[in-house]
Amino acid sequence: MAAGRGRAVYVREEMWFDPLLHARALRARDLDDLAFFGVTGALVPSDDAVVPATAAAIRAGWEATAAAARRLRRAGLDGHAAVGIHPRRIPLRGLEALLADLPVALDRPEVAAIGAVGLAEGGELEERVLVRQLELARELRRPVLVATPSRATERITRRALAILREAELDPGRVLVAGADARTVRAVRACGYLAGLSLSAGDGGGRGSIAEAVRLVRALGPEGLVLGSDAGVAGADLLALPRAADRLAKAGLSEAVVRRVCGENARAFLGLAGGARRRTPARRTGRGR
Repeated sequence: MAAGRGRAVYVREEMWFDPLLHARALRARDLDDLAFFGVTGALVPSDDAVVPATAAAIRAGWEATAAAARRLRRAGLDGHAAVGIHPRRIPLRGLEALLADLPVALDRPEVAAIGAVGLAEGGELEERVLVRQLELARELRRPVLVATPSRATERITRRALAILREAELDPGRVLVAGADARTVRAVRACGYLAGLSLSAGDGGGRGSIAEAVRLVRALGPEGLVLGSDAGVAGADLLALPRAADRLAKAGLSEAVVRRVCGENARAFLGLAGGARRRTPARRTGRGR
């Protein structure tokens, strides 16, 4: 059963997979609620919650993120972690040593991806750290979770997409989180997956379930991934099953709901049960 207000909408054998679950502070009861409402797995990303932004604190954050994925597994969920250097937490000292340690952190069995990485405000340092991590992703053949900011979203996203194209990663293994109505088409045009955050409640704007439903109805399920962003202030732990319920009530098919609420995210990570995806042909030559 998908969660939501009013009449429940049933979707057979729910397998929701949340690719944006900040699970480090979740309690056992929270994990039980996720399982009860059909969330069978999640990706736990490193984020900008690390304080202070020192190399030691970031390493500890990687361990905490991996530990959260292990907690999900002990609770019967398919938990995976993503570790990396978030653009808002680039340390002033020890950066090179931290980058050198990242492959070791990625070697943990529960770590499936690099992330969240990306650009926050832009600039030479952020771009250099992003490029280094994308090079590592290409070398190790790891999927990448890319974060985009809520401010200057279009400008920063365009620059991040340009850097991603230069990195020549497999587009199907790149998830650009924080996409919205202004950026989702550009992300998908590059062949990357566009992650729609459900964290802003249901006011109809960026990060709302209502906006996600509108975009899925308008664009279809190809290259779209829904994630709760739960675990941060004000985020709804059950946003993903609620979104699945709203999508079904909006008349979207079970196949569409399954893709955007689980299968596309699982395919991004290379997990069983992922949906196969058509990747646009790479453009060659100069163009606008």
